[in-house]
Amino acid sequence: MPSVVPFLSIVIPTHNRPALLERALNSIRSQRSALPCEIIVVSDAAHADNDAVCLRALGPEDIQVRRNGAPGPSASRNLGISLASGRYLMFLDDDDAWHPGFLARVAEMSALREDRFVYFDCSVVTENRAQPLPVAISERKLDLSAQLDERVFVKNQIHMSCLAFPRRLIGDTRFDAHMRAYEDWDFQLALYEKEWPRHVPIQASVVYEVNDESTDRRGSSQNANNFHAVMDYLYVYRRHPAPSANVREQRAELMRQVGISAPAEVF
Repeated sequence: MPSVVPFLSIVIPTHNRPALLERALNSIRSQRSALPCEIIVVSDAAHADNDAVCLRALGPEDIQVRRNGAPGPSASRNLGISLASGRYLMFLDDDDAWHPGFLARVAEMSALREDRFVYFDCSVVTENRAQPLPVAISERKLDLSAQLDERVFVKNQIHMSCLAFPRRLIGDTRFDAHMRAYEDWDFQLALYEKEWPRHVPIQASVVYEVNDESTDRRGSSQNANNFHAVMDYLYVYRRHPAPSANVREQRAELMRQVGISAPAEVF
């Protein structure tokens, strides 16, 4: 156990992407703040280069775990939750990063001292990964202050890395490892049903996207739009009832766009 109880636990699921994982870890390690944090890296496959990155980048009170079982981020995040000891948890994909100065600004925010569920802003960088190191193509900063509303029960609105989850709020809630896609959205909805988050105007994460053939992301955009993904949408709708008639209508319209017609009352 850490000698100082961390304020924040950062859970990073990873799968055989050492260069990207190192970028993510360095973006956390380079933060200048007295706020005590721990990093929990959970790998779903044995990989010597990933191990070498963790050896270089993790501190003595951080955690690296190679778990058993099928590959996938849900089981890795769930294990990370069980190992975390921080008052807050955040999740960072291994190909994303934190903005410089993020942690120092977090330390100044009264909302987190009050144990509030919060979400931050982010930027999105499009890059090419054809070379050993990624090459940035463009960047846009996103102000998410007006982004989150009840339409999140129709489709996701907030990237997982923008949310800071109080441990007391997570409780027994876990990621559904049986879902083929949208397990992060399903997890978020479960917590929105408990408590609506407050926006904090800080740039938290850098979300990296690859829109060309150099992508190495598990689960391509094709998988996110195929029949199985539609079934996952319906699964999420069943697990999380629409909070209003307007949301039911929007769900029905979205399903009609992919060829599924049913009365709004079904959703």
